[in-house]
Amino acid sequence: MRKFKIVTYGCQINVYESEKFAEFFKSSGLVEAKGIEDADIVLLNSCAVRGKSEQKLYSEVGYINKLFKKNGKPVSVVTGCVATVKEKEIRRIGQKSVALVMKGTRSLKERFDALKQFLGIEFVEQRREVQGVFAYVPIIFGCNNFCTYCIVPFTKGRERSRTKEEVLSEVRFLLDKGTKEVVLLGQNINHYGRDLRYKNGFIEILEEVNKLPGLERLRYLTPHPADFTTDDLKRMQQLNKLCPHFHLPVQSGSDRILKLMKRGYTVSQYEDLIEQVKKLFPEASITTDIIVGFPTETEKDFEDTKRLVLNVEFDKIFLAAYSPREGTVAAKMDGQIEESVKKERLNTLLQIEDEISARKNRAYIGKMTEVLVETVKENEVIGRNPQDKLVIVEGKGRRGEIVSVKVTDADKMHLRGVLRGTQEKDERSALEKTEND
Repeated sequence: MRKFKIVTYGCQINVYESEKFAEFFKSSGLVEAKGIEDADIVLLNSCAVRGKSEQKLYSEVGYINKLFKKNGKPVSVVTGCVATVKEKEIRRIGQKSVALVMKGTRSLKERFDALKQFLGIEFVEQRREVQGVFAYVPIIFGCNNFCTYCIVPFTKGRERSRTKEEVLSEVRFLLDKGTKEVVLLGQNINHYGRDLRYKNGFIEILEEVNKLPGLERLRYLTPHPADFTTDDLKRMQQLNKLCPHFHLPVQSGSDRILKLMKRGYTVSQYEDLIEQVKKLFPEASITTDIIVGFPTETEKDFEDTKRLVLNVEFDKIFLAAYSPREGTVAAKMDGQIEESVKKERLNTLLQIEDEISARKNRAYIGKMTEVLVETVKENEVIGRNPQDKLVIVEGKGRRGEIVSVKVTDADKMHLRGVLRGTQEKDERSALEKTEND
């Protein structure tokens, strides 16, 4: 019996696609291997957003090629972003061990068809498996923005929305199978439905999914700050299952750099959006993405970014040093920043953000929070609260249930707490002991 292994790099949409590929292989009679060495076929779902992800892919392709030369297996099938733009390099490194290179711009159906032909199988019906208490559901693929640093429009293609009916059908199926939390996905999710001529597609799909019975929590990724409206935020206020967590990628705190990036907003406009979010959702957590070392970034530009970070006080920042991507406008710009400077600026922001994250997390100590249990261990459970904070809870619980937790400790990474009943029992025991003494 043939075995497969899937290795995934990059974003949540790649994670979703890899789940679909796994279902395809299983329904085609293959079984999942424990590791690459045990597999007959290894599917590599690649990411080209960062140079490191691309290099990891090449390394894996080379490793598989060594195994192939020695054992006659496995062969590799490469898809995703790097497959779209670097097919020649993949085949050069992988040689005869590379069986297929499938561009990430192709639909899943087209890639399934290519795999069927390669495997020599007939069509099999695909039915999504439910693997956890939360699930990703893409609603739009590709991107039309063409930010000057970003390769996604070239590797994922132009925006292509799924119909509301298709999205709702998949969410209903997941809820019927026990999913509690759904995360809607898109490279620029605010643009959902524009290509289908939906007038207000993004907020409308949130409202429709929010109504579905069985849903406990609703999230979405990734919005674009330039496309948020006050009306969207006010309508979000009415959604009782929408989690109070806003991921709003700012990328830089310098107007000059934002213009060079072609982001479509100023720092002032971004700060106005943050102010509206904090006013309408006072309990919300706010996270962001920031790139340091973009071409021509000066010390003043970097100081502007530091000022923004200190003013907003993000709950978490996903930081990255600028990585030139071949084919993008920014890769050809003059004024490329030295790696040592990028590293220094990155470390400076990391230190600032670590202090802010720890302080904001410690503000939860002594408060109650609701945790959706994702992982169950012997004497503790792990999950996330509505603000997307990772919470480690002392006590027992069931996977998929929402438990009330009193936060007892916190650091920059997570919160710690005890179940409400456990806390009350400990307090009663302490009181009784004091009275007896």
